[in-house]
Amino acid sequence: MNFLHPVFNVLFIFLIIYSFVEVYGDGKKTPPIVLWLVGIYMILIIGLRNYVGADYPIYNEMYGHYFPTIDYSALVDKMLFRKTDYDIEWLYIFLNKLVYETGSQFYLFTLVSAIITIGGKLIFFSKNSNYPLFAVLLFMIPNYFIADSGHMRQALGMTVCVLSFRFIKERKVWWYLLCIYLAFGFHKSAIIFLPAYWLAIIPLNSSRMFYAIMVCVILSPFQLYISFSSFLDTLNVQDVSNGFNGYVSYEAKSSSFMDGLALTYSFLLITYDKVTCEKIYYYEYMRNILVGGVCLYFIMRSNPVFSTRLVGPYLGFAPLIITNIIFSVNISTRRMLHLFFVSFMIFYYFVFVRYQGAAGRFIPETYSNFLWSN
Repeated sequence: MNFLHPVFNVLFIFLIIYSFVEVYGDGKKTPPIVLWLVGIYMILIIGLRNYVGADYPIYNEMYGHYFPTIDYSALVDKMLFRKTDYDIEWLYIFLNKLVYETGSQFYLFTLVSAIITIGGKLIFFSKNSNYPLFAVLLFMIPNYFIADSGHMRQALGMTVCVLSFRFIKERKVWWYLLCIYLAFGFHKSAIIFLPAYWLAIIPLNSSRMFYAIMVCVILSPFQLYISFSSFLDTLNVQDVSNGFNGYVSYEAKSSSFMDGLALTYSFLLITYDKVTCEKIYYYEYMRNILVGGVCLYFIMRSNPVFSTRLVGPYLGFAPLIITNIIFSVNISTRRMLHLFFVSFMIFYYFVFVRYQGAAGRFIPETYSNFLWSN
């Protein structure tokens, strides 16, 4: 039986234990000091990683040899949507250049990236979930490893997208559009999240959600996204490197696994909609966004990359939905659902280790960190 490196096992076990404290506790929210100590630990073990993560080699090479050759004037052109000779997003390059010009090594950039992505998501969970560390547990596999520790551009873009939820709630469209613009500056797939501002206020109930999801399931074999293939190809998350090819074969085989996950989300959304709407402020907004993500998943199901990556900002709301539903239901149902998802995450841990742990160098034999290695 294979395991991740002990630094990840310690984190995983602590999150499981503390989820019991949150769910079985006295109802008080997790103290901020606990949340941020966990966040600092998460940042250090991926921010100072050494040659770990699917895209690490190519981004490391670009950091020292390619990005420094790009002038700031070219970044301005890219920022203003003018034609340029490079395809990587301007804000990601700008962040690289800022760190590089301080004379720092690449691991300082990965640390800055981790601070933004992990810190941003912790803010997101702490403000919108009654069980923030339980939400972190649900987010950890696979997003923490695949995105925050690998596809950093997309992780940065997704983080800005979820943080824009504040302006969705406050109905501040211009601030929201600024967030989408910045997210697009990190990774162009973030443009998929643009409709979320208006999607959030569509009146839904259990019946409408059921019919919407069923229609998308029925339409799934027809591959309707092909009509937009030229547009989606411009958002192709493989446009930088082949560093994560070891992951793609798993994604191609995991459609039934993802189907089960999407159907589980659907069951929870439909079954516990009324009780959660009564207890959680703005639950309708986050619910609608996740419903949109589930529908997009089934529409794009035939393409393993599009269905797992392009819908990422929408499915990033799943930990909020799950934890807020568990908070809202009665005690017996709450404990049953909590045990189900803890058991699921333990199962997911071993699935991830088997198929992706070695490819990403997260196992004891290959994981390294600048805190204790040269």
